[in-house]
Amino acid sequence: MSLSILFKDELQGFYKSKVMIVLWIGLPVLSILFFLLSPDTGDELPLTVMTSLIVSSLAGTLGAVMLAVSIINEKGSKVYDLFLIRPIKRRNLLISKFLAVYVCIAIAATISLLLGLGVDYYRFGEIPEGMLSGTIDSIIISLAMMGVSASAGVLIGVVSPSVLVGAVLVIYGGNQISILPALTALVDAGHERIFSLGIGILLTVILLIIATVMFNRKQF
Repeated sequence: MSLSILFKDELQGFYKSKVMIVLWIGLPVLSILFFLLSPDTGDELPLTVMTSLIVSSLAGTLGAVMLAVSIINEKGSKVYDLFLIRPIKRRNLLISKFLAVYVCIAIAATISLLLGLGVDYYRFGEIPEGMLSGTIDSIIISLAMMGVSASAGVLIGVVSPSVLVGAVLVIYGGNQISILPALTALVDAGHERIFSLGIGILLTVILLIIATVMFNRKQF
């Protein structure tokens, strides 16, 4: 079975789930509520900046949890025993799950960031060049962090013996790793976008490779 077919099947399953529907609607609303209720926002802080922080953390964590729980449940249900009789490459299963969840959380993040940009345009009457540049940086960092979180969720799902252990590892382990692409924003070294994107892609690929190797070694 090809990767494209598996990806379509996984995508249909994830985007129809209640969790993803709530994420698409609730994440933008949560970002705005958090912004309005925060006493330290001030009149000049763009909503887009705060939204990117919430999106990259919350969306990435939820995506990682969904991936980990999905893989753990399928292992427990003996779904992967079908590998013995069906011509499916194991790596394609993991990659299709990763891509499906990543696309879904990326859509949620994009909706939130665009909504934040629209609110900022309404507040300030225009979109200054600096704000637009900051929005692009926020999107790149958010996508990089979510990629790392999602790939960490795949790895955790492969190695975790139970859903509880997987959720704990995602929250206290995956979240820590996903912060790495955002650290470049703290250092004024230039080319922050390239570094953030590069670190995000590199960590994502490494985590997926490790997950694939360990998944291939499992006996089903």
